[in-house]
Amino acid sequence: MARRRKTEPEAAAETRKPGQTLPGIDAFRLLKFAALTSAVVAVVFLVAWLLWSGEQFLSNDSRFLIAQHDAAGEPAAVEISGVRNASLRGIQEIFDQDRGRSLFKLDPAARKARIDELPWVKSATVRRIWPNRVAVEIVERVPAAFIQAPAGVTGSMHYPVAYRPMLIDDEGEILGIKSQQALALPLLKGVRIQDTRELRRARVRLMARLIHDLAPYRGRISEIDVSAAPAVSIAYEIQGVTVDLFLGDTAWRERLDYFSRNAESIRHVLQDRAVLDLSMDQRVILKSLPEPPKTEEGDAK
Repeated sequence: MARRRKTEPEAAAETRKPGQTLPGIDAFRLLKFAALTSAVVAVVFLVAWLLWSGEQFLSNDSRFLIAQHDAAGEPAAVEISGVRNASLRGIQEIFDQDRGRSLFKLDPAARKARIDELPWVKSATVRRIWPNRVAVEIVERVPAAFIQAPAGVTGSMHYPVAYRPMLIDDEGEILGIKSQQALALPLLKGVRIQDTRELRRARVRLMARLIHDLAPYRGRISEIDVSAAPAVSIAYEIQGVTVDLFLGDTAWRERLDYFSRNAESIRHVLQDRAVLDLSMDQRVILKSLPEPPKTEEGDAK
């Protein structure tokens, strides 16, 4: 039988080495890779162009500009809610630089950070409201007590330092007092402005625990002294006078209950600003009585 003559591709296939591809196949793969690469590059450029075009549209179109001035009868361009004691004008001034600019360029996180630094502000939320408004929600700090802050030197030998009242919240943040505020809060002693915030926070929370334990007596407590923390003292109103009670660092409710039950039997020592020690269970110890009023030199004797 006559032997069939091999075609050129068959002859090339028999003579190629293992792992070696045909020239035609290499060219096909190269073209396929080039086509895919070109497609990816084209898609990337298209996406970049679309993003750039969108950014230009949002940045420059007048529909997205925050109004320079609020028009009568129209919603405020920067709407602020939750403000009672914080400075409304101080918050508004933070957004002055955004007036007349696109809402797209507003950085809510940066504006929030600045608002959070203002007095009386505990936290703030800043939101874009498309197409051209901003919503600001304020959560204010809640005062927990009054404190005394040094206000200057009096020149008096008996009372050399003048004090002014301030407020403190449950996180130890010092707050100024608004003239119109009327708050039924105790005076907290033993907390100074120069103390670290951590120390102030710890002492305010000690006061909060005391008030919680002595809830039935809350209306009679006008002052709380945490100078000797964790031991505490209170100014307590009873029988028309205010006495200072040292309660120690434990069993506050039990000790005040015992004092209240036996107050009638010790009424002879219940003088205004008398100091009584209740830190020993089931006992009331008189520490001191108020000093008689001092007379100035030159008064008639």
